[in-house]
Amino acid sequence: AVLSGIDRVEAALAPSGAMAMVSGQDAADFAGGLEEALGHFKALEDNLDDGDADSALIHATHPIAELYDAMKPQLASADPSLDARVQAALQQLGRETGPGVSRAQAQSAIDAAKEVIEVARTAVVGPDLSADAAFKIDLAKGLLVTSIAEYGEAVENGTIVNLPEFQDGSAFVWRAEQITMTLGSEGEGLSEAYDRVNAAYARTASPAEVESATNDLMEELDGINQSRIDFAGGLEEALGHFKALEDNLREGNADLALVHATHPIEELYEAMKPQLAAADPALDSQVLAVLKQLGRDTGSSVSRTDAQSAVNAAKDVVETARTTVVGDYLSEKPDTKLKLMRGLLETSVAEYGEAVENGAITNMPEFQDGSAFVWRAEQILVGIPDAPEMASEFAAV
Repeated sequence: AVLSGIDRVEAALAPSGAMAMVSGQDAADFAGGLEEALGHFKALEDNLDDGDADSALIHATHPIAELYDAMKPQLASADPSLDARVQAALQQLGRETGPGVSRAQAQSAIDAAKEVIEVARTAVVGPDLSADAAFKIDLAKGLLVTSIAEYGEAVENGTIVNLPEFQDGSAFVWRAEQITMTLGSEGEGLSEAYDRVNAAYARTASPAEVESATNDLMEELDGINQSRIDFAGGLEEALGHFKALEDNLREGNADLALVHATHPIEELYEAMKPQLAAADPALDSQVLAVLKQLGRDTGSSVSRTDAQSAVNAAKDVVETARTTVVGDYLSEKPDTKLKLMRGLLETSVAEYGEAVENGAITNMPEFQDGSAFVWRAEQILVGIPDAPEMASEFAAV
C-alpha cells in the first residue's frame, strides 16, 4: 500500500521538463535563464565570427526579449541596482551587435553581458548552489530539453527552415556540455554522448533522431545523479540499523544490539567506499573508523552511555557523508526522497520475508531490520510536500 502511495506522489511530482527543487525553485529557474543567455551569446559570437551581422543581431536580442522578464523579479528582489545593470547590459548588447558595429565593439558588449550574468548568478543563486554537481546536471538537462524543442522548430526533411532556432539548439547543447565538463571525470565520461548529438546536428538529422540522441545523453546525466542516490540509499539503511540498535539497547538486549551495530560495516560500507574515497579519502577513513567503533562499543560489556555515544558519532558521520557525496540540493529533492523511501520499503519486504514463517518470527534481526527500514522511510516522508496523505498507509504497515 505504501509503495502504491509512492507511485501516486511520484506521478504528482513528476517533472514536466522543468527543474524541481524543494526550496529555491526560483533560483533554479533563474539559473536556467542565465544558462540560456550564455547559449545565445555563443550563437551571437559564432555569427559575428562568420560575418553574419543580421543573424548576430537576432541572437543579441533574444536574452532581453525572451529571458529578462522572467528573471527580473529575482533580480529586483536580490538587488534593484543589479536588475537595472542586467537590463542595461542586455539592451546594450542589441545596440552594439548589428550591422555597422565593429567586431571589437560587439565583443566588448558581449563581454560586459557575460560579466553581469556571473554577477547575477552569485547574487541570486549563490556560489554554493551554483557549484553543486546535481544542480549543474539539472541545468544541463534543462538546456538539452530546450534544445530538442528548438531543433524541432528548425529542421524539416533534412533542411534548416529556421536558422536562428537551429543555432539556438546547437548553442544550448554546447552550453550543456560546458557545464558538464565542470563535473570532472564524471563529465568527461559523457563526451561520446555529446559527440553523437553534435554529429546529428552537423548532418541535419531528423528531429526524432536528435531527440533520441539527446534523450540518451540525458539518461547518462541522470545516471550520475542515480549513483549518488544509490549511495544515499546505503546511508538510509545505516540509519535504519541504528534505530534497531537503539531499540535493543533500550530493552537491554546487548546481543541483538551488537548484531545491528555490525550490519553497516558488514553489509553497506564496501558499496559506499568508492564514492567516499573519491570524494574525500579522509572522510572515507573516518566513516570506516566510526562504523568499526560502533561494533566495539555496543556489546554486553559496554555501558549504555558509551554505546549511545558511538551511535551518535555514527549518525553524525552519516550526515557528513550525505552532504559531501550526495549534496544538499539532490538530498532535498522530493523525487530523491521518494526513491530512497521506495528502496527502504522494497528492502523491508525482503527482510520480512526472511524473518517470518507461518506467523512466527524465525529471524529476529531481519524482522527488526524490516521494521526499522519502514520507520526510516516514514521519517523521510515528513520532508516531502503533498505526501502526508501516505501516513495512514504507513500505520497499516
